[in-house]
Amino acid sequence: MEPQRRLVEPFFFPGNHVGCLLIHGFSGSPSEMRLMGERLAKLGWTILGVQLSGHGTTPEQMATTGWEDWTKDAVVGVRKLRETCDTVIGVGLSMGGLLTLYLGTLGLIDGLISMNAPMILADRRTRFVRLIRPFMRFVDKNKPFSSRVKNLNPGKAAKDQPTLLKNDPPAERFVYERVPVDALISLNRGIRQVRNKLQTIKCPCLLMQSTKDLTVKPVSVEIIRKKISQVKPEVIYWQKSGHILTLGQEREEVFLKVHEFLQQFDQKKY
Repeated sequence: MEPQRRLVEPFFFPGNHVGCLLIHGFSGSPSEMRLMGERLAKLGWTILGVQLSGHGTTPEQMATTGWEDWTKDAVVGVRKLRETCDTVIGVGLSMGGLLTLYLGTLGLIDGLISMNAPMILADRRTRFVRLIRPFMRFVDKNKPFSSRVKNLNPGKAAKDQPTLLKNDPPAERFVYERVPVDALISLNRGIRQVRNKLQTIKCPCLLMQSTKDLTVKPVSVEIIRKKISQVKPEVIYWQKSGHILTLGQEREEVFLKVHEFLQQFDQKKY
């Protein structure tokens, strides 16, 4: 497969009866979740990494999409996994984590893992984005991600050079450098919608948060934990990673924790 396409296209790895829906973040692409997907697939889990509408193409294409499109993409992903799996777990990064929480509020999944899901965004400008809508259609990102992940122009790949395994190839990531104002407005709407319904979640939850996250305020995970009142979520803080937890220097430990969480759903044997 041509390398650029490999970064942005969805991926599917068949495995056992437990299906994992991997959902990338806002303005990102499946490349953020592919390494995790490959690791989990080797451990026997069924993996589907979705490509959210308007992502992995151009910021102009993203501008034609919004929260309702992204939630539909997540629901379709669950349905696809249900075709071969009797258990489906949502695993999401950033806005992907928000989408897994959304699926949990609907009762569509059997468990969820959210990583650096936003309740409060670190960049204060995002809270006033409606005010600039009459004047601007796109905004340039600051560089809020870990210094290990380089932002890029559309059509190029960013490289994160982790750390733990010296012989590992660099993990590549496709992400937009400019984001549509309308999409940010839509994301804010999604955050409010999910936050107001977190108390309806009943499935087992694992919440992860990077303490060095410069995109999402780390207090977000405590807001989520307190509002999920029907179950007691497990919370793990990561001390060395930035926002893109799946490509940071603690990534192998992150993947192991995901694997351990999934094992509780693997009681049913064929």
